[in-house]
Amino acid sequence: MSTLYYAPGSITVEGTEFLKNYRWGDNLVNHYFCGQCGIYPFHDVVGKEGHYRVNLNCVDGVDWRELAIEWLDGRSF
Repeated sequence: MSTLYYAPGSITVEGTEFLKNYRWGDNLVNHYFCGQCGIYPFHDVVGKEGHYRVNLNCVDGVDWRELAIEWLDGRSF
């Protein structure tokens, strides 16, 4: 997932007709996923309305193997 927040209009989403929304926990964040293949391409951001964090594996031309990856231990939250 990107560490940057992308502003409205700065990304183009293809296949929006297949998108489904999932909320859990506090129900504040919309987590979008493809209803056909299940991939999780992006979610919106609390505190920056209309902005998104993006699954960089879903971005054309981005090779995740070339990215500086910050590993996160989710259990420690």
